[in-house]
Amino acid sequence: MNLQTLWAVALCEMRSCSRLARTWVVTVFAFLTATGGYIAVCASHMLASTLGPSAQIPRFVVGETATQFVGVFTLGIIFLAFDIRARDVRDRISGIIDAKPVSNLELVVGRLSGILILLCIPMLLFIGLVLLHGILADIFNWSFGAPIEIWSVISFLVWDVVPQLTWWGGIIMLLAVVLRNRLLVVLTALGLFVLNFWLAMQLSWGQMEIAGAVTSQVVYPSDVAPVFATASIITQRVAWMLISIGILGGAAALLPRQMSRRTLFGSASVLAFGLGVVTLIGLFSAQSQELKQKTAWLQDHQSQDTTAFPDVTSLTGDVIIKPGNRIELNLTLTLLPPQQNWTDQVTFTLNPRYKVKKVAIDTKEIEDYAFHDNGLLKVPAYHFGNESATLQIACEGKPDPKFAYLDAKIDLSTDSVFDFSVAMARFLGNKSYIFRPDYVALLPGVSWYPTAGVAIGQDNPQTYPKDHFLVDLSVTVPKKWTVAGPGKRELQTNNDGKNTFRFRPENPVVDVVLVASKFERFAMTVKDIEFELLYNAKHRKSFVAMESLVPELQNWIADRLTVAENYGLKYPYEALTLVEVPSHLRVLGGGWSMDSTLYGPGVVMIRETGIPTSRFDVKFKDQDGEKSFRNLLYYVDNDYQSGNLLNGIARNFVTYQTSPFGRSAIALRIFLEDIVGDLIVERLPYFTTNTALSPSGVTQIDVASQGSSTPVSIGVGSMILRNSNTHKTSIRSMIEENALSELNFHEDPIQSYHAVLFRNTYALAALKEWADEEVLGNILRDLLQTFRGQNFSFGEFREIAIEHEPRFDEITQNFMTSSELPGYIVSDVTIEKLATEDPSTQIFQTVFDLRNEGSGPGVVTVRWDEEQGFGSDGEEVSRNSLDPSLIEPNSSYRFAIKSSQKPTKLVIEAPMSLNREPIELTIPSIDDTEIDTASSRPTSMRIQWNPGRTDQIVVDDLDQGFSVSGEPQEWPIPWFIPNFLVEMGRPFMEDFEEIDRGLPVYNQRNPSEQWTRFQGSGFGRYRNTFTRVQSVQEDDPDASAFSAEFVVELPNSGEWALEYSVPSRILLEQILQERDPDEQNSDTGDGEGSDSQDNLTLALVVQFDDQEIPFNLDLFTLRNEFRFGDQHLIEGSATPCFWAALGSYNIKEPRVSVKVSNKSSIRDTFADAVRWTFLGDGNSDE
Repeated sequence: MNLQTLWAVALCEMRSCSRLARTWVVTVFAFLTATGGYIAVCASHMLASTLGPSAQIPRFVVGETATQFVGVFTLGIIFLAFDIRARDVRDRISGIIDAKPVSNLELVVGRLSGILILLCIPMLLFIGLVLLHGILADIFNWSFGAPIEIWSVISFLVWDVVPQLTWWGGIIMLLAVVLRNRLLVVLTALGLFVLNFWLAMQLSWGQMEIAGAVTSQVVYPSDVAPVFATASIITQRVAWMLISIGILGGAAALLPRQMSRRTLFGSASVLAFGLGVVTLIGLFSAQSQELKQKTAWLQDHQSQDTTAFPDVTSLTGDVIIKPGNRIELNLTLTLLPPQQNWTDQVTFTLNPRYKVKKVAIDTKEIEDYAFHDNGLLKVPAYHFGNESATLQIACEGKPDPKFAYLDAKIDLSTDSVFDFSVAMARFLGNKSYIFRPDYVALLPGVSWYPTAGVAIGQDNPQTYPKDHFLVDLSVTVPKKWTVAGPGKRELQTNNDGKNTFRFRPENPVVDVVLVASKFERFAMTVKDIEFELLYNAKHRKSFVAMESLVPELQNWIADRLTVAENYGLKYPYEALTLVEVPSHLRVLGGGWSMDSTLYGPGVVMIRETGIPTSRFDVKFKDQDGEKSFRNLLYYVDNDYQSGNLLNGIARNFVTYQTSPFGRSAIALRIFLEDIVGDLIVERLPYFTTNTALSPSGVTQIDVASQGSSTPVSIGVGSMILRNSNTHKTSIRSMIEENALSELNFHEDPIQSYHAVLFRNTYALAALKEWADEEVLGNILRDLLQTFRGQNFSFGEFREIAIEHEPRFDEITQNFMTSSELPGYIVSDVTIEKLATEDPSTQIFQTVFDLRNEGSGPGVVTVRWDEEQGFGSDGEEVSRNSLDPSLIEPNSSYRFAIKSSQKPTKLVIEAPMSLNREPIELTIPSIDDTEIDTASSRPTSMRIQWNPGRTDQIVVDDLDQGFSVSGEPQEWPIPWFIPNFLVEMGRPFMEDFEEIDRGLPVYNQRNPSEQWTRFQGSGFGRYRNTFTRVQSVQEDDPDASAFSAEFVVELPNSGEWALEYSVPSRILLEQILQERDPDEQNSDTGDGEGSDSQDNLTLALVVQFDDQEIPFNLDLFTLRNEFRFGDQHLIEGSATPCFWAALGSYNIKEPRVSVKVSNKSSIRDTFADAVRWTFLGDGNSDE
């Protein structure tokens, strides 16, 4: 092809297209869309980047909007090229073009090039303006905008724009030549575009990487370690260009012009097309093999016998890092061989891409070891005795990035493109480690150094105990490089263009993190501990802006270290390093928790998309140091993506020094981290994949903060999310049914984690109230002194805890090993006056009885409000409380509160109980002159009080005798809504399936038809609930049948009276329906209006002694009979339920039941409770 000819044809096509109105529509639309997106990103980043992690950053905006660009320009090509031949005919130049001495290929390629160049003008103009704006924003320190990362721009142009638009341009050219009809061409092209989108939605994210995903979806843009391309991107784009060349060649060959060697040319086009297809097939095949290999790795590691795992006590040796090339290891592990090994091997793990050069036991080299391609290094057990031994390993290589996080709950490669959580996970990085010529980050998840056991179960100490070992490592890197590692860094040598640093902390670690590059450094020393920050020079502005808050930061650190030392918890290392890492380094780890990977002993990694690129340089410009420090803490508390770095730092004190193992180990580890976080950094830790991957971003914290009301301190940021997510109904149901030691973290990780946090919150609060914080600190201190560098069982921890607090089990309600909870009932309140010597002085005594009918102990706190007297200072209401009281199972206590004024509000807080919510007592409305005088009572005393009646049996909707039946009917999705939109929208939909003891919680917006549980009304021993389902007409054959049944074994035969509970909520809804004219004619669920108000009945069947007696409970008659008053229901002052008499029955057989059917005339069928009362042994008519 002649380039001059190509350019001439391209210019001609550009002139032709520029005269088309649709050309300007496409270009203006593309430019305005991109500009609008950029302005929105800049504005959002300017306003919110200092509040918490931002989903989009102006620096990477070109990479983040690449998909939209490609999509818009693809449509542009369709609408510019579909009538390319017809335009020639219309402009009467077809004959001239056919006669010109231009080859078919030059004509096709030239015309396509003209269209592409024309379309690229608005894109290049946008990119140019964005680059210019970024440069100016950086020079003049504007808050709106930031410098653009240039490599993401170049990568976008080279690897996304050219290949993808060439591909689509070739297809349109071929269609225009083959089909000729313009309408048919455009319809076919649009159909292929939609088909391409649909096919992409069927792929996994791993498959999308080799099917044409834009580069920013494969590797997220980065300032710290920019990536121009990867091997898979280059190979895929080459394949795509070959296919495009084949398509363009086919279009040229089929063009109706004279052409020499048409057959040969067509054959070459087919060959190019075939080579491209074969290359793509090879990529898919290679990826499939990689997935199979990863599955095989996981199965191999899961099958290993844990008795073959040694206990590593120290790791020493040399690490030589040759960035981008290889790592050379010469390491010695001091270990204790397994004492009860049921195999003939001792098992270690090392990344399988290393080449092992030497293995020696106690300096004696051996040859009969086995290093498999699954990363398992096995050494015959006979080489080890019963005493401590050393294992020396010399190896070199570049770790395989796929050999990491094998047991992760979410697979970032195999999950569907539909899954928004996986899309967010890729935004949180998808590189298990980084090994580039300009940056190295070695994380333990990739097994870059040899470890004992297997490469899974890092968050499962119940099965895989943690190793705590001492470290003495020499790390060699290029000159001018700095290394962040465990503890303080010592420069050993500085010659031959290399730096060698030594790390040898005094206390043990659980793993080793090494991060190396050319960093800028800031350091300070507080209480003999060096705190250093290593960051990329491109982000200097953000960190320089923080100089004003350094004194406040030093004071805060000194205070926290002093608090820790007072508890006997000294920071275990000589230094703490905060180091900046690239955006594409993976945040989510492995196992059930997929915990943040950004924390290690002595090291905290900070993502560049967080603090380094947030606009603190603008925020702190006019602030004093104290306010700036508060704002920085606020940001740290809101870091839902990586976890609060303060809690990550707090792990150094205990978690990295000693760990629990065996039964209850997971829950106990989380509890210990809660104690440390609460005592030292005053923040309870919280990190889950659900919040980290939420499309709502930092706004989920604001949403969670609304309506939060718990008797414990909530805090800010991630603690608000913790409070909101752990206080859900389903979590309470889980802890009522399971002890923490029984939770299955692998089957239901998020719910199990939340259940542990919920119980921890109140166990910790009870310990702090009953004992004090010093007791908690002493427990941790003794635990460390006894087990530093070792593991311990729950029993060993419990022994230490009981030494410092003998009633530890009762106060924490045996939260690890028992699911038994207290359940409280309360008597009516009486108010008395105490006799006083001064008649003008009044002392009121408020008395009530409390009984724990549950099977577990509990801690309760009594709180009350009283109005201040006339002329008192401060608030109008005085808030008071008694010291916490420990209530044993099946015991009763009488409380007597003394106050100068009558209480206006009286509440019993017992969050860890079957009552769930605070118990608010009704204070009698009584005049002072009518109050009896009484003698002073003890504030609390144990009594014999049991209000239960032996002649009465109640079956509630929360009891075991209650059951429901019927298949839930989901709301049908309209046919016109595509499935991919439904799937993409699921993460944004509210979770309607919050479960309460096996049934969904009632929600008016829930579109499904099924039994649900309503909370806050109805009968309840400890809390008021009832169940409900939509009613249907009895004669409707298509209606779904739902029923509920109350079954009980009566203790003796005789005459029994039966009553059915009618929740006040049902009556309230009936009243409101009567008052609303629209509701009176509303649909009852069967497509017809509701019946008259005198025909609202509930269908019941009483079954006993092989008899079935139908009963229609008439709500209209019931309202007139009770005369409870509509206004009381509306105001919420009515009792939670009313008992409707269903007659008395002479019963012989003990088993009786009451069935409720949804084929009733009321709007919602309800099932709350039944009450059987024994009347005597005599015979009675029914």
